[in-house]
Amino acid sequence: MRSVHQLLASAVPGDAVTDQAFAWRTVLRHSGCRSEVIGEHVHPALAGQVFELRATRFRASETLVFHYAVWTRALERFLNAPSTRVLLYHNITPGDLLRDYNPVLADHCDRARAAMPRLRGQCAAVIADSEFNATELRANGMDDVSVVPLLLNLSARRTDERPPSDPVVLSVGRLAPNKRIEDMLKAFTLYQRYRSPEASLLLVGPYHEFEGYQRALERLAERLGARSVRFTGRLPREERDAWYRRASAYICSSIHEGFCAPVIEALANGVPVVARAAGAVPETLGGAGIVLDDDDPAVYAEALCEVISSQSTRAQLARAAERRLVELSPARVADHMQRALAPVLNGQ
Repeated sequence: MRSVHQLLASAVPGDAVTDQAFAWRTVLRHSGCRSEVIGEHVHPALAGQVFELRATRFRASETLVFHYAVWTRALERFLNAPSTRVLLYHNITPGDLLRDYNPVLADHCDRARAAMPRLRGQCAAVIADSEFNATELRANGMDDVSVVPLLLNLSARRTDERPPSDPVVLSVGRLAPNKRIEDMLKAFTLYQRYRSPEASLLLVGPYHEFEGYQRALERLAERLGARSVRFTGRLPREERDAWYRRASAYICSSIHEGFCAPVIEALANGVPVVARAAGAVPETLGGAGIVLDDDDPAVYAEALCEVISSQSTRAQLARAAERRLVELSPARVADHMQRALAPVLNGQ
């Protein structure tokens, strides 16, 4: 039986990279491989599900997939492992986008980016989860890159497309400065003030490591006069998914994303998306949302009004979402994954 193990910096419940490692493990096991997840740091809640790097020995007979998204000492173990090595790149946020609120994490991100050329020629296969990320790998000398989108466990689409009288505008993900939540707040304030006084904005996601940014956002919302703005912090998956089902629109104002899974989760829940044309977001949506190449909050406010109040726009976006969800279905992505790994596994 072939062994394909996965290595990551930190294994944390609800973390996007950790979720991908678990999803890949499921596919690998179903395909007949031994597969475990190994982390440099393992959250106590995942003890027994994830092995600790310090207690792990790698073997030449194994394949080792390294999820790269931030600086970690696991990089050295990966480069020195006798195993067949596979790189899976999730993107690393440029440090300049984080430094004002977390200079330590910003330095770790810059260190991780600076180390990328060390991976050139060291891996039997190189995989990125978007073409945007693949472009960064090629810029660092890794030419033969396969693109495998994120493997997502998507909810069934809701069938009720009628917009409510008290719309909820939703955003999901870690509150970090690259998300440009301040731009989102400005757009929402205009939408609420001039289009829908009963609207609310819900920001679901952890702000650990960015508490100062979260407090600054709260002060900004107060200065703008925005009402019904709520920062939930991290929520259990069931509660988060309930908000997806309740939402009238999803907004993404991020200026740097390597994939952006929440916009696809929104589509899967029948929620129309308004997003900034930045990073991998346009590629991820694949034409299934309104993507704006504009920084004017008034433009975003009008786009929110359109996707919430126009039945014809909602219906058109719903049809586009159905097409995109087929393209990103777990079966199709698993097939992409197995093709990307085939040259490695077939020779193992």
